[in-house]
Amino acid sequence: MDIVYFGTDVFLSCFEYLAKHHRIRELYTYHNDEDYITEFSIIRRAKEMGIPIHYEDITREVIHRYFEEGCDLFFLAEYDRVIDIPEDPPHFRGVNIHSSALPEGRSYYPIEVAMELGLACTGVTMHKVKPRLDSGAVLAQRIFDISRDMDSIDVYLRCAALAREMTEEVFQDFEAAWAKAVPQTVRLPYWKRPSTQKLVLSHSMSREQAAGIFRCYNSMTQVWLGNRWYHVSALLTGPTDLPELELQLTEERWLYSVRDGHLRLSVHPMEGKEGS
Repeated sequence: MDIVYFGTDVFLSCFEYLAKHHRIRELYTYHNDEDYITEFSIIRRAKEMGIPIHYEDITREVIHRYFEEGCDLFFLAEYDRVIDIPEDPPHFRGVNIHSSALPEGRSYYPIEVAMELGLACTGVTMHKVKPRLDSGAVLAQRIFDISRDMDSIDVYLRCAALAREMTEEVFQDFEAAWAKAVPQTVRLPYWKRPSTQKLVLSHSMSREQAAGIFRCYNSMTQVWLGNRWYHVSALLTGPTDLPELELQLTEERWLYSVRDGHLRLSVHPMEGKEGS
């Protein structure tokens, strides 16, 4: 198949599988500083294979051109933009891998919200791309438990492993899988982005509370340090008997006091968010 791929490193193994067994014509990706898993590896692999890389939005005109030139499929796997396609356009076929057990979890933040809600299980779904977000008929789905020792990145990695499994299964006979896709008949509410208040660490919380925030949101977690905002990329328990509220150890590492001790934080600056 001739495929245009949209995604990042989250489902890199799907990209690798498709590149080995099919032709990936072009790669569309993006960068977001609050993401723990970014686009570094997929960009490197695309360059090695001579696949053109795009960060810009795709237009309807380019969509039509791809399919006029013989593109068989758009494959979306953790892509942060809605593709502007008309309702049931001729010749267009697209699939999306979504990190929830659709129809539950329509969202750009399905894993983080599932963790926030304390769900006992979630899933990953491959479905047809439709103009309405995450609403297309389901080609394949896997469900798994969220154990108490898993954080949101563990859930992402589990979704990635199962997504590769589903991709191999569906592409064994894509035409049959496409024809047998099951429509989503239930329309559940869209899960919104967690509020900023839920993402922010403070000196008044406990180490357990801070760890709970980071378990759910990982690099979306925010903290105010040294007169600016940062994303938190790692959080560990620190000492209990230091007087300082905040102590910078290196450019990216800080000690941060909470109600019952300190945390060791690895951070990176939040772009475009200045002031208190």
